Amino acid sequence: MLGWKREPLLADLKDPDTGEWIRSEVLHRLKSVFAVVLALGVLIGGGAYIGGKAYGAYIDYRTADDYIDVKGVQDVEVTIPKGATLSQMGDLLVEKGVVKTAKAFDHAASGDPKAATIQAGKYKLRTQIPARTALTMLEDSKNIVHNRITIREGLRMSDQFASLSQQTGIPVDQFNAVVKDHADQLGLVAYANGNPEGFLFPDTYEIPDNPNPTDILKMMASRFQTVSDDLNVEGNAAKVNLTPLQVITVASIIDAEVNKDQYRPMVARAIYNRLTQKMPLQLDSTIAFFTNKKTTFTTAADRKLASPYNTYLNQGLPPGPIDAPSRASIEAALNPADGDYIFWTVINPETGETAFAKTNDEQNANRAKLQAWCKANAGKCTQ
Repeated sequence: MLGWKREPLLADLKDPDTGEWIRSEVLHRLKSVFAVVLALGVLIGGGAYIGGKAYGAYIDYRTADDYIDVKGVQDVEVTIPKGATLSQMGDLLVEKGVVKTAKAFDHAASGDPKAATIQAGKYKLRTQIPARTALTMLEDSKNIVHNRITIREGLRMSDQFASLSQQTGIPVDQFNAVVKDHADQLGLVAYANGNPEGFLFPDTYEIPDNPNPTDILKMMASRFQTVSDDLNVEGNAAKVNLTPLQVITVASIIDAEVNKDQYRPMVARAIYNRLTQKMPLQLDSTIAFFTNKKTTFTTAADRKLASPYNTYLNQGLPPGPIDAPSRASIEAALNPADGDYIFWTVINPETGETAFAKTNDEQNANRAKLQAWCKANAGKCTQ
């Protein structure tokens, strides 16, 4: 049977006869323990040193061409020009301090099909972020910084200019100067006859950081041309026995008279019925236009004023639009509803509820409803 040597326990370090510690054995045991601890320390320390060196080398390798902190340092805006290649984007990102090297960005973009979908525009990014993070941010259109203006439908040109001035900081006088001196450069539709009133389309537009009033009005005129072509105003005007200019004039009246889509084709029909019967349109909205009033309620004195836009004194349509109509109103002017009514009245100005009538008695009853509403809502109607 194989034997084995048992290492002495602590009890073995004492003299069995006297019970005292055997000095030589204690020292020997301590030396052994110290040797083991020292060896372990060397192993652990050496491993830590080597591991630290290896990790440092790895970090150096990782950060030689790229950043590793996805949070970055600070916000920065980068403009990607239209038609920019991925290589050019990488150079721009390096210039702005977003990525460390163009090489890292090119590597991140290679093989990523979404990289080809990056849109031109201004992006809100972060400085000193990994190329992959920068690429992901560029692929997300939510990171595009928009500089937009919105012109609502149914505004007269003077009110459009006031809104444009408020949103851009450009003085109203500059817009007026463009219209006065350079209207022929705006690209208006041919049937506008050089008059921008009603032909600067109400919409939302993306504009540059330092907008030019001429360029803004050109965009609006161009958008009108697009809508006109899309609805084929010039081709379809004859279907309602009007010229294209008259279609837009009717559309502008519709926008001034009602604000709900359901009523637009009905107002168009009522206007056409009146024109067919050679009745004066008798519209307060056209009088408010030439008197520059902000309400469609007019006075008896207003209705006696001489103007081609006074549809109480003049039969037929006014000579041009009274505001910039919406697409919905242009569509309604081209596609009127069926019906034989010739009157309409907004009976609740707050909700826009409108009533239609075929006879004077029905119209008077509807007017009474409006008057009752105005009486119950003091200060909300001006007559």
